[in-house]
Amino acid sequence: MNDNRAEMRAFMKKFNRVGLFRGYGGLRIIVLRLLSEGPKNGAELMDAIDMMTHGHWRPSPGSIYPLLSKAAEDKLIVKKDDGRYELTEAGSEEISMFGIGEYEKPGTVDAILRDIDSNLSYLEDLPCEKLEQYGKTLENIQVKLGRIEKKLHSFSEE
Repeated sequence: MNDNRAEMRAFMKKFNRVGLFRGYGGLRIIVLRLLSEGPKNGAELMDAIDMMTHGHWRPSPGSIYPLLSKAAEDKLIVKKDDGRYELTEAGSEEISMFGIGEYEKPGTVDAILRDIDSNLSYLEDLPCEKLEQYGKTLENIQVKLGRIEKKLHSFSEE
């Protein structure tokens, strides 16, 4: 699954400024935004929202599937033969007011570092019992950060 949390956070900030992130209409815009990345089925959409909110919100099937039916009826999306939904031109227009594509794409050093910083802040907020199973991974990350820091110090000494 595509890890697009930084891009989605930027989208949600703009979305919240517009004042539309309330109830069913808010979920519809999120679903359309996710479909702008490519076709997905209902379960994939629920997983993507769960991932983007770090597990704080996972819409229920009772929210997603009626929304998908209504969006298809409104011709914002179409259901493909494989059961996945695809955004239509009308769906793209629906979300265009939110400036899709105007965000800095992950891949630049600035975007990567901001995303790392945000994710580290999230990890700092987790209780220890949720983190303890990731001890080895966190140690590996610490080693890599140490190598980067060493590289920076050797560069600045030259």
